[in-house]
Amino acid sequence: MKHIIGLFLLFGMMLSPAFAQEDGMMLGCNPGDSECLDASSYHVCTSYAVWGEPQYCLLEQQCVNGACAGQLGCQPGTRECVDSSSYRVCSSRGIWEPIQYCGSGQTCSGGTCTPAPQCNYGDMRCSPSDGNEVQRCNSQGQWQNYQHCSNGCSSGSCKDCRPGATQCYDDTHYQKCDSDGEWGSRKSCGSGYVCDSGECIQSAYGPCSRTGATRCSSGRQYELQRCSSSGYWQDYIYCSMGCANDMCVQCGTGNTQCLDSTHYQTCGSLGQWGASVACASGKICSSGSCQAPSGDQCATEGLKRCSPANANMVQSCNENNVYADYLQCDQGCFNGQCAECAPGTTLCAGPGSYRECSASGQLSSPVDCGTGYTCDNGVCEATPVCTDGLRNCISDTVYSCTGGQWQLLFHCPSNNDCVETAGTAYCQQEQPAQPAQPTQPTQPTSTGGLGDLGMVFVGTTVLLGAAVIYFIFLRK
Repeated sequence: MKHIIGLFLLFGMMLSPAFAQEDGMMLGCNPGDSECLDASSYHVCTSYAVWGEPQYCLLEQQCVNGACAGQLGCQPGTRECVDSSSYRVCSSRGIWEPIQYCGSGQTCSGGTCTPAPQCNYGDMRCSPSDGNEVQRCNSQGQWQNYQHCSNGCSSGSCKDCRPGATQCYDDTHYQKCDSDGEWGSRKSCGSGYVCDSGECIQSAYGPCSRTGATRCSSGRQYELQRCSSSGYWQDYIYCSMGCANDMCVQCGTGNTQCLDSTHYQTCGSLGQWGASVACASGKICSSGSCQAPSGDQCATEGLKRCSPANANMVQSCNENNVYADYLQCDQGCFNGQCAECAPGTTLCAGPGSYRECSASGQLSSPVDCGTGYTCDNGVCEATPVCTDGLRNCISDTVYSCTGGQWQLLFHCPSNNDCVETAGTAYCQQEQPAQPAQPTQPTQPTSTGGLGDLGMVFVGTTVLLGAAVIYFIFLRK
């Protein structure tokens, strides 16, 4: 009997270390524990107390204390500037693609390459390629043509005159344009000379006594002369129909013309227009005669309408009582006037209200956006509650601030927590619970790498052996 018990004890002690091995691997881990294999992978202890297959971290993550840590990539399609001359784009897999560089003369703004600013907004200059153009710096920092100059450009503004040109200041004085394109001080033509078309010429028509008096030139039948303030006769007006009775002939004898929509006048024998004559009741004056209104004719001079042939044109009733083009509209014509806006559009009336454009192109009274909303480009939008680019956690979901509002960015994978710090948020694998440490440390006993299950079996065998010894040898 004693020999049998001894063999049983020997078998138990031999079996214990063998039980703590599987396929040559020691069962040296606690189920649920995890540890890093390297900077980008880890493994977890299975329920059989053996290490499982390697698990790999996502790109831009690293293994720390047996778990992957770090930010989970980026929002697909996002663009951002790396510096003033380069940018990067987030791929469909949520990782940043290689850095892209802007071309020559470009700079990065908002993740996009744009022409580098050439100037400060509002600055003016003369065009380097056209001396008659003034250029202005626009809001994108680029030069664009702003004003065409008839006399050339100087120091960012149009010149008053062409350098070297002359003009009459009055009948006996003239001015000369200096090199800066500005008129100089007046200069006298001198005794016996008068200014004509910017030049001083000798008065060839003799003196006169009454300033402003007129006469027909004795040698030229189409020239009307006037007595200037210098006391000499000067050519004054070229009369296309000839000069008679010290006046330009205005019309041919018997001709008629409309004075307004209901009155006309007839040309007399001296080539001058006669007194006003009213049209009969119900008729209007058109082309010099009284007629019944029809077609494009109109009854009241100045009356406005929208052109039947051009939706952007206002027409006005002219002196001949015919509608004629009057004003080009940018937003279309409605009820004889230019629209204030494009029908159906909206624009901000203030930071918290907007105005709607009616079908007739007129703006409505301001409409309040309501509490928590502000107007931006004619649309009421929620007042920003966060700063663009920040991230935060709500449960296990990462949110990003876009347009001043929190937007869902991505959900964390299972067994991951959302971690928020320093204005950003990312997913991090949950840390396994650490085993409790004994309060009273005892002298460790070498287990030879048996693992928890091996230790249990050894302990059970020892207790069983002690019980057998007790019953056989001690209990007598």
